[in-house]
Amino acid sequence: MKVWTKISFIAVLALSLILSACSSESGSKEQEKDGKITLNAVYLGASWGEATKELAKEYEKETGVKINVELVGRDAIHQKLALAIAGKNDYDLFNIDYPWVPEFAASGSLYPLDDLIKKNNVDTSKYLPRALALTQWNGKNGEFGEGGEIYGLPQTIHPHLLWYRSDLFNDVKMKADFKAEYGYDLAPPKTMKEFQDMAKYFHGKTFDGQKLSGWAAQASKGFGNVHTWLSFLYSNGADVIDWGSMKSSLSTPEAIEATKTWANLLKYSPPGINDYTFAEVAADASAGKLAMAIHWSWSAFEVDDPSKSKTVGKWEFAPIPKMKDSVAHLAGWPVVIPKTSKHPEEAFKFLVWLENKENDVRQAEMGAGDPVRSESYQDPKLADLKIEGTNVKKFRRYEALEEAMKTTKARPFFPQEEKWESTVSEYLSAIQTGDMDVEEALKKADDAVNQIISK
Repeated sequence: MKVWTKISFIAVLALSLILSACSSESGSKEQEKDGKITLNAVYLGASWGEATKELAKEYEKETGVKINVELVGRDAIHQKLALAIAGKNDYDLFNIDYPWVPEFAASGSLYPLDDLIKKNNVDTSKYLPRALALTQWNGKNGEFGEGGEIYGLPQTIHPHLLWYRSDLFNDVKMKADFKAEYGYDLAPPKTMKEFQDMAKYFHGKTFDGQKLSGWAAQASKGFGNVHTWLSFLYSNGADVIDWGSMKSSLSTPEAIEATKTWANLLKYSPPGINDYTFAEVAADASAGKLAMAIHWSWSAFEVDDPSKSKTVGKWEFAPIPKMKDSVAHLAGWPVVIPKTSKHPEEAFKFLVWLENKENDVRQAEMGAGDPVRSESYQDPKLADLKIEGTNVKKFRRYEALEEAMKTTKARPFFPQEEKWESTVSEYLSAIQTGDMDVEEALKKADDAVNQIISK
C-alpha cells in the first residue's frame, strides 16, 4: 500500500469518527428537545434496505418513534457495526450478512433477544426454520446455530435456484434435436448429469438471433466463486470443515468430485466468466444470452423488469440439480441490535413490526427479497400476483424456493468465516485459471484453512 493511500485511509477514518460523533450528539439533542425516541439504523443499499426506509415512515406515524435509516454498502456495514461496538457511534439496528452473527455474537457484541422474545410473546415458529437459524449462535462451530441464542430476526433469504429458459426448453426443434443427440427428453434437469448434457447442448447455439451460453453463475475471485461452488459441494454430500475434529475437509473424495464437476462446467459459460459477479449473471439472463443459470432466488425480479429485460416471463425455476442430493447454498440478511444500543427494547419493537406477517408480504411486493415467514408464501397477494401486462405469475419461483429451503445450507457458521471465504476463493481461482489442478488446490486450501482455525 502506498504512503498516500495509508494517509488517505487514516484521514477518512478520522473524518468518519468525527461525523459519527456529531451524528450521535445531534440525535441525542433531538430526542431531548421533542421527547421522542429516535433509532439509528444501518441497512444494505439493496431493495430490502429501500423498503425498510419507506416502511419506517409508517412506523413513525403509528408509534411516534423515528427511525433514521442509512443505506450503505456491505463493507461499510461491517465497519459501522465495529465502530458502534467500540462506542464510536450511536446505532440501534444493523442489517447484516449472516456470517457476521457468529463473528460478533462470539465476542458478546450483539444484544441477545430470547428474553425480549418471551416478554413480547413473539412466535418465532412462524419463520422458516433455516431463515431463523441464520440469526442464532450457540457458541459452537457448525452449519447453523439452531437451538442457540437468537441475536436477530431474519429479513430476507435467497437460496440458489436453477434458472432455465422455458421458451428454449419448449422449442419444438430444440426438443427434437436434443433427444436425437442424447436419447432422452429435453426437460428441466433434475440431476447434475442432465445439467451437464443440457449446458453442453445449448452452449454456442443461436436462438432468436442471440448466441447462447449453456449456463452462468457467479465465478469471480473474492466470494463469488465460493458461493456457486458451495452448491456443488453440498449437493455431493461434502462439507468444508469436519466439525467434530475442527479440521478442514476440502480434499475429501466428495469435495474433489464436486469441485471437478463445477470447474468442468465453466467451459459452457460466457467468455470472461471468471470475473462474473451477481450483476453480470443477472444482466446476461435479462439479455437472453443464457439458457440456464444457478443464481439467487431473489434476483429473479431483474429478469421480469420490462424496462431492463428482454426475457420477461421466460425464466422458470427449480431446485438445483442433484448430485447425491439437491442442497442449495443459502444467502440471507438478518437484522441485529448491537449491545451498545441505548434503546434495545424500542429497537426490538420496530424489528418485530418490520418482520410481522403483513410487512413480510409487503416487502416481497416491493421487490425487497424473498419472505422469511412460511405463511407468506401462500398469501394471495403474492401467490396470485402477475407480471404487469402478462399472465405469468410474478412469484412463480416460490414453489422451487420452498423446496430448496428444506435442505439449503449456509456457509460455515463460525467466527472466522470471512477469512475462510477469502482464503478458499484464492485456491478456487487458481483452479479456474489453470494454475493448479483440483487436487493440489484443495490440499493447499486445507492447509491454509487449518492455519486459520488453529489461530
